[in-house]
Amino acid sequence: MCRHMETRIILARHGLTEWNVQGRYQGRRECGLCEQGKLESRALASALAPVPLAAVYAGPLTRAVDTARAAAQRHGLDVTVLPGLTEICHGDWEGRLVGEVAREWGELLVRWRTAPYHVRMPGGETLAEVEERVWPAVQQAAAGHPGRTVLVVTHDTPVRVVLKHILGLSEEGFWRLRLDNAAINEVGFAGPSGCRVLRVNDTRHLEGLPGHDQKAL
Repeated sequence: MCRHMETRIILARHGLTEWNVQGRYQGRRECGLCEQGKLESRALASALAPVPLAAVYAGPLTRAVDTARAAAQRHGLDVTVLPGLTEICHGDWEGRLVGEVAREWGELLVRWRTAPYHVRMPGGETLAEVEERVWPAVQQAAAGHPGRTVLVVTHDTPVRVVLKHILGLSEEGFWRLRLDNAAINEVGFAGPSGCRVLRVNDTRHLEGLPGHDQKAL
């Protein structure tokens, strides 16, 4: 595929939630956008308003769908839900504060932060399993709109595995990417071997919003 037929995927993380603020592991648990997260979603939608989006996709959790819907409405589009884009299952950690996880699973938490591809949280997924479902979902979104631009709203872990896959990062490089809520990441697909990363963690549209650099789980 020629470069001018490159399909661009804008990968956005959902807006902030109360559990992000509290430092709770969310995983598959439902936790809607907080007021700041709603502001972030509207700022993301405004930033993408001039972009000729062909389609908008999102993972099935409410925080991703609501973030995607804010942008889709600007373009008169519906949000197409792809289950493969959902967040990693944190298993027994879901709903727990970081301190609680550290007290009960201290050694495992250290491994998660240092060698994440060698960890399965109790009752949860591995990163390899996440990558096995997220990558085909992103490819599906790209294949459906050749030469166009598509918005995909998902979560921290799915964005990380996509960027790691394209950049060819080592497993140890997983945590070396900073991914803020509602930030814009952009990748290009120009054939099976023509993937490239165009933008990472662009937060210029969030400038002036309170606390948009909040560390989130």
